[in-house]
Amino acid sequence: MKFRPVKTTFKLIAMVAVVSLVSCKKDATTSSSNSNAASMSDSSTAADNAYYDVLNTALVGSSDNMSVWSCSTARVGRTTTMSTGSISTAPLGCAIYTIDDSIPDSYPKTLTLNFGTGCTSADGIERSGIIIYHFTGPILVPGDTVTASFENYKVNGYGIQGSYTIINKSSTQEPIKFTTLVTNGIVTYPNETNYHYSHNKTYTLTSGFATPLDITDDVYSITGNSAFSTSGGSSLVFNATTPLVKAISCHNVSAGVVAFTYDDAVSGTIDFGDGTCDNLATVTVGNIHRTIILR
Repeated sequence: MKFRPVKTTFKLIAMVAVVSLVSCKKDATTSSSNSNAASMSDSSTAADNAYYDVLNTALVGSSDNMSVWSCSTARVGRTTTMSTGSISTAPLGCAIYTIDDSIPDSYPKTLTLNFGTGCTSADGIERSGIIIYHFTGPILVPGDTVTASFENYKVNGYGIQGSYTIINKSSTQEPIKFTTLVTNGIVTYPNETNYHYSHNKTYTLTSGFATPLDITDDVYSITGNSAFSTSGGSSLVFNATTPLVKAISCHNVSAGVVAFTYDDAVSGTIDFGDGTCDNLATVTVGNIHRTIILR
């Protein structure tokens, strides 16, 4: 009978133990990264919604003031009772609108919406602070641009800063199309946590053609990318792999899929559903499948 030397046996046992330990640590690291990616992607949806609302508000605010854009005395410092109806039914009816229209029948124009210390408008969204839009021309005219700036502005408790630009990319051969750009964006969450945010997205009108003077039934398809990062350096980069569906009448994206990469290492997706206007989406990272609530 032959016996394996004791030293060799001990070496084999030690090697197995080391391999097992490394494998366990790798699995634990992967699991932790997946969980962090899922949690951070959940948080990012609030930033997306806050900046989506900037375009919504520009479209609604422009529509509210359509009949008075050419008036030098245009509703300065008054609450709106304009084309969308009374204060109680206007989507942004709780805002104070001020229009800088120093040269009648001409652009540029500046529209200021002041939501004060906070009010919930007819569209069910709580806004506070001031958002200022500078229009080079009518927002629905191809080639015109709108820029937005913010003063202590919050949407549902989420503060937003940065440079926001809307560019009308429509043409006579195409439906209404906008590109929106966010640079140097900062989102402050209700717990005072700050995130950096940027995006380059294109909105293409897919429904609402038959009612050009009524934007409330408009639905847009969204493509493009965004980036979201913490002060500690963790980052997410998103790309829409299936165009997102965003109705003016719905605060949230209701369909479509975005793929994301967390810290250049972990991949995942967010699926926004089947088109139903709700506040739910599904995050998938590795073996994690999590239903999240959109805010």
